[in-house]
Amino acid sequence: MKLHRIKAMLLNYYYFSINSMDRIFDMIYWPVLDILIWGFVTYYISGLSNLNVVNAILGAIVLWVFIWRASQDIVVYLLESYWSRSVYYLFSSPVKSSEVIASLCILGLIRGFISFAILNVLAFVLYQFNIFNINLFHITIFITLLTLLGWGLGILVSSSVFIFGSRVQVLAWSTIWIFQPFSCVFYPLNALPPWAANISKFLPTTHVFEGLRASINNQPLNYASLIYALVVTLLFLIFASVILAISVHIARKKGSFAKPE
Repeated sequence: MKLHRIKAMLLNYYYFSINSMDRIFDMIYWPVLDILIWGFVTYYISGLSNLNVVNAILGAIVLWVFIWRASQDIVVYLLESYWSRSVYYLFSSPVKSSEVIASLCILGLIRGFISFAILNVLAFVLYQFNIFNINLFHITIFITLLTLLGWGLGILVSSSVFIFGSRVQVLAWSTIWIFQPFSCVFYPLNALPPWAANISKFLPTTHVFEGLRASINNQPLNYASLIYALVVTLLFLIFASVILAISVHIARKKGSFAKPE
């Protein structure tokens, strides 16, 4: 990979983003809607439970944006190349597929931090919640794990786009939400029925949000749990990268880039 080509792709996506109202709207609208809806729910919960439960829900909303942006932005911006019929020119240039994906990973991280900043300001203004009251080292661990997993999911879904084209675009918006019910984002693991808990224990996201609740409640983090989440996430990221390389090879062999839908 060449840094100057990754920078060029980032500039390409940057100029596309600032001139596309739907990309700007997407970065702000859904996170704001989430913080408003769930914030109002926490107002109700605060009358039934303690403040730590409320903070855990708001904190989960703010952190979830990293896995969401990291995964979805990779696929959506790639799909834009199909929709605009520019995918052929992109892959006939010297730019490698790894450089395209690397630039999209960085873009998703940047957009994630922008959404994170907006959500944190809104959470503080509307609900007096400040995520930086939580241990900053813990927050860094949570953000890193969620971002890496989001990249893995985005790369894996992108692989299906390379093979099947834009007709699988529904995966860009739906994949991440399949994981959310089993990720214990808004409730602890012990709140799930046994069959769902067995699924949740394998997901790295569960260990992240369990760690978030422990940190908010001033309890020690289960580092063994987080190490498990890191190992699984890295293995998944490597697996997704291998699948990506295979899918690009198949797409080139089939001539899919030369006949975009």
